Amino acid sequence: MATIVVSVFGAVSTGFGKKNQRKLYEHKLKQAAWAAPAKLFGPAWAVNNYFLLKALKQLFESGSIPGKNKLIIKQAAIWLIFFSFGYVYFKKKSPILAAIWAAADAWLATSSFANAIRSNKRLAFKYLPLLGWTGYAASVALYQALKNPDPVLKLPQLSR
Repeated sequence: MATIVVSVFGAVSTGFGKKNQRKLYEHKLKQAAWAAPAKLFGPAWAVNNYFLLKALKQLFESGSIPGKNKLIIKQAAIWLIFFSFGYVYFKKKSPILAAIWAAADAWLATSSFANAIRSNKRLAFKYLPLLGWTGYAASVALYQALKNPDPVLKLPQLSR
């Protein structure tokens, strides 16, 4: 149930259900050839949120995981990115800021996995879906940042 609530709240915070938001993603921005269709984002994030919530529950219920506090702080940063991404991407329409957010999310997922694998493989594997998705999403976001102008930062297209 918590996964559904978090995922719906995340979708509402991005406004991704709105047609004009989907148009921005699917039609107005130059997209990478490997970009996923917009309708795939909801299910992908539901899976990511499910495993992140499982990891967070395990962190809070476990008394002795080395680096536990660092992992909790990284989780907080991951959730902050999740809930603020829609603002920079859909509301501000900034492909460069979106790429920075996506790259930071990928780094946090990678770093969380690396921290957890040293002491608790079951915990570490809960970060794998996020690691895979954000690595992929960061590559798409970087392409968009290079191939589209950024109205917030007032930058032209950086690459032809």
